[in-house]
Amino acid sequence: MRRITLVSLLASLLLLLTACGNPVAVKLHENGSGFNATVTGKTKQKRVYWQIGDQTHSVKVTDGTFEVDIPYKAKEYRVTFADNEQLNNPTYLQGPAATPITKWSTFIARYNPLARQKNLGVFDAKAIEGIRSDQIDDHNVISINASDGQILGISVKSLDAKNNLVFKNYLESFTASLGTDNKQVTTLVKQSFNRPNKLLQLTTKKIRYSIITTTNQKHKMTQLAITHVE
Repeated sequence: MRRITLVSLLASLLLLLTACGNPVAVKLHENGSGFNATVTGKTKQKRVYWQIGDQTHSVKVTDGTFEVDIPYKAKEYRVTFADNEQLNNPTYLQGPAATPITKWSTFIARYNPLARQKNLGVFDAKAIEGIRSDQIDDHNVISINASDGQILGISVKSLDAKNNLVFKNYLESFTASLGTDNKQVTTLVKQSFNRPNKLLQLTTKKIRYSIITTTNQKHKMTQLAITHVE
């Protein structure tokens, strides 16, 4: 009788351990963008929930797989994944860290005076936290990712950048604020205009400028990203 009880107890324990396993499998794919990295995963449930800090998000699962973007931060952090809203039986993932390109305070001390001269938008003295995107007008979007008082990435997305004065002014202001050579960056941009749909890069003072100009029948879109060389 004691042996049967012991066998039953072991079987129950095995079932409990199986139930407490991690039902969500995840994998991080870094890209050095300074903004977002991609997480892919698998689960048998219809939705996956993930939490960063006190913010919880969810995504639909398709054919047992899912994909989400998580931000780069100045330090590695924990991301919690689960197949239920209560986040029971979670899977933990180490969130990606990126090397800053400059301190927020250093950047705005240089950038804001230049921006005022060129009639561009200025930034507050208090550093933002996370990714912020501003629609400047119908042709230009500026994005910045900041963490712990440091800037990890800057992005400029513009239509018809070749004839776009706003794009040119932001480009000059950003390069000067980061202490990089505007002539080198301007040359890179011109090369992008002449070589559409091709990613071009320039590294100067440990800062990488990546640019691509895509074309279709109606528009030419130029995307410029500024990150630290990892």
